[in-house]
Amino acid sequence: MYQLPQFGAFLSQRHYLPLFLTYLMSFFIIGCSGDNSKQKFDETPVENTVDVKDSEANISVNQVGYLTDGNKRAIVPAVSTGKFVIKRVDDHSVRFEGTLSEPVSWALSDDGFVTYADFSDFTEQGEFYLEVPGLSPSWPFTVGEHVYHEPHRAALKSFYFNRAGIALTEKYAGRWQRPAGHPDSQVSVHASATTPALDALAVLSSEKGWYDAGDYGKYIVNSGIATYTLLAAYEHFPTYYQTVNVNIPESGNGTADLLDEIRWNLDWMASMQRHDGAVFHKLTTLAWAGIEMPHEDRAERYVIGVSTAATLDFAATLAMASRVYSHLEPEQARQWLQQAQNAWQWAVQNPSVQYTQPEDVQSGEYGDEQFADEFFWAAAELFIATEDDGYLNYITNSDLSIGVPGWANVETLGLISLLHRGAGKLPAPVMTKLQDELISLADDISEQMKSTPYNVPMQNADFVWGSNSVLLNKAFVLLNAYGLTGSAKYKQGVYDSISYVFGMNPTGYSFVTGYGHLTPMAPHHRISASDGIEAPVPGMLVGGPHAGWQDNCQYPSSKPANSYLDDWCSFSTNEIAINWNAPLVYVLGAVNAMSQ
Repeated sequence: MYQLPQFGAFLSQRHYLPLFLTYLMSFFIIGCSGDNSKQKFDETPVENTVDVKDSEANISVNQVGYLTDGNKRAIVPAVSTGKFVIKRVDDHSVRFEGTLSEPVSWALSDDGFVTYADFSDFTEQGEFYLEVPGLSPSWPFTVGEHVYHEPHRAALKSFYFNRAGIALTEKYAGRWQRPAGHPDSQVSVHASATTPALDALAVLSSEKGWYDAGDYGKYIVNSGIATYTLLAAYEHFPTYYQTVNVNIPESGNGTADLLDEIRWNLDWMASMQRHDGAVFHKLTTLAWAGIEMPHEDRAERYVIGVSTAATLDFAATLAMASRVYSHLEPEQARQWLQQAQNAWQWAVQNPSVQYTQPEDVQSGEYGDEQFADEFFWAAAELFIATEDDGYLNYITNSDLSIGVPGWANVETLGLISLLHRGAGKLPAPVMTKLQDELISLADDISEQMKSTPYNVPMQNADFVWGSNSVLLNKAFVLLNAYGLTGSAKYKQGVYDSISYVFGMNPTGYSFVTGYGHLTPMAPHHRISASDGIEAPVPGMLVGGPHAGWQDNCQYPSSKPANSYLDDWCSFSTNEIAINWNAPLVYVLGAVNAMSQ
């Protein structure tokens, strides 16, 4: 078994409101060297006190901050001077001087030529800003050992805020308290999900779970990868997660909060299996809900369709859960494993059942036509759980096609589980092949970082719906490659990817609600849009820029890296989703754990 090694450790026309007003509305969370990872997550923002002048040319920094021993980069519009300085916030004294890079451009951005300031050698802790003659100073940022502890807690806490079937009380939700919605204790069976023994008049119970995204649906395919990623975070860093308290109703019960939060969704997933082993594709209303709170949406809800993809994702997730929870709830773990095996048997007998959207259904489709990746993932998790040679034969005879994980491409999830738990179970040549596959993918990702001054592995094909999750899933791969090799290049790519998400990007936005100075205020998230609170639920990662424009909103740029809009209208760039937040949790948690 391998483990990740421990080590010490505005847009020139970017917003529709003046920067000063944006500043007053936004949040800044100060990290400090005295941070205690056992402290509860605090939703109360801490305002910064640095005056930032309005300017058409602005410096892009990680608005949350940089790790003391991590690489640090800022993007600066190309100007005549080649110098930059780092100044301390409290007394404006110069603490570091450096030279800007030569001007470079990025074809995917419309910012023209930019330079970058590399101040990785600067290790003084505190609050600082970057200054270049002729430009406004950057937003303030923190340098310290614990700058990502609070954003990580918020990213994890966002799953609690998206729980279905439970009232969120002020004790745990603060000003985002709300009544319970969607108990799902009586859910109708849609005609697309019936069998001779289960007709459309049947009523089932399928309680709990997380709302998938900006809507109130619950989808097995997307829950699969989101739940896997959170389970992997715990499995890879169990000691760290025993210290992370995010103030949920289960906190203090002797189980890590992360596992308690995952359990809320696992209970729902386990209820979605049909009597014959097949798994319902989703649980939704027939039409999209309006802009209303969960308890106000009283439309009839259905389990809709079955599919090979949903059934195999279910099998993989519950098999993995059976090993992670085996020491906590052995009987429950055995039940989950049996359900996973039943799902596998159905999928083997029904290997190509695609989900087809019924004519009377408008909710999300999550359609897939290729299932080799789902079979590999499910076989991997079931083999680890059972060591059955039948699953091993499927693994060894699979033609691997390892790529960046996503809800429709899950083969790499199985590969990482096998690398983490397969030693002593898999033949040595198979382990070597799997290691080579992961390192090859990580090397490809690392090579992509050279194509942009932002030093992130984002190419044109990556700017899709949920582009931020593409980047974070690449960081997930890099972290696991770093765990195998200890190569610094993988770790550096992770640091710069985090900086991109927190503001060092062409839009100038920190893409996580509530964290940074310019953050999304109008995400496509029904709860945040209808709860009467100006600030959205904190800790949610929005999808990010791309030029697909599926929503027909008016975007500020046609370039993929700049095409982002902070508006409810923009469901294609400003929606949230559990499978986007899950890699944010993993990446920040991994960095925090390795920095202890």
